[in-house]
Amino acid sequence: MNDIALIDVASILSSRTGKKPSRLIVAILERLIHQDWINDVLLKIGTRKDVDFMCGVVETMGMHLEVRGLENLPEPGNRTMFVCNHPLGGVDVVSVVSVVGVKYPEGLLIPANDFLLYLKNIKDMLIPINKVGGQSKELSDRLNAAYASDAQLMFFPAGKVSRKHKGIIADDEWKKNFVSKSVEYHRQVLPIRIYARNSRLFYFVAQIRKAIGLKLNIEMLMLPRELYRQRGKTIKIVIGKAVAWETLDNTKSPKVLAQEIRGMVYNL
Repeated sequence: MNDIALIDVASILSSRTGKKPSRLIVAILERLIHQDWINDVLLKIGTRKDVDFMCGVVETMGMHLEVRGLENLPEPGNRTMFVCNHPLGGVDVVSVVSVVGVKYPEGLLIPANDFLLYLKNIKDMLIPINKVGGQSKELSDRLNAAYASDAQLMFFPAGKVSRKHKGIIADDEWKKNFVSKSVEYHRQVLPIRIYARNSRLFYFVAQIRKAIGLKLNIEMLMLPRELYRQRGKTIKIVIGKAVAWETLDNTKSPKVLAQEIRGMVYNL
């Protein structure tokens, strides 16, 4: 029991702000993120780590994964950058890692929001990205070391959860960094599409927030609720064919190539 790190909203807020949070705020957030349910899941999974932990989440939540294109996964030892759309903000990552990660004994690393480091079971496979402040040199060095390593890498290049635009749910423009680093570190790129969506309320809140000009990303507070809603659901994953880094057209900018690869994902 002592080896299992549970979620404690009060402790997280204290560590982030340096102050003791009010009981009312803690109570509201505990309910909003379904803290008791998340901790129940963590207790059931126990001390399982990294990819095995992700598999445990899928099992414990009773989720079903429909996967196409498993034959397109490169053999272990072929340094690859897996790039995926980001429709859910939690379960999508868990699902695709549980499918892809089991194939690679060399390990799978994922750049992710540093808040996820509070999930101790997966901290060794995460490269923490600070979405609020700046990146420290130490974290930048760790990211570059990951690119240069023999481990496989998985990216969600949109950098945030898919939103609804003109009735269509899709990622915003993809960041170009994964293209530049694929060429620099000689990593092939493999596109993966995840078919899933959040609740109508999630997209409604996002649209209202944008309409009133509020910069604070309040809909992100709803992601634990969206995670809770995925219990027993089916998620479809389609794995595309790898793109050799040598074939990435150097007459085009990394930004243009990133959007072309995004298009490949949505054509799967």
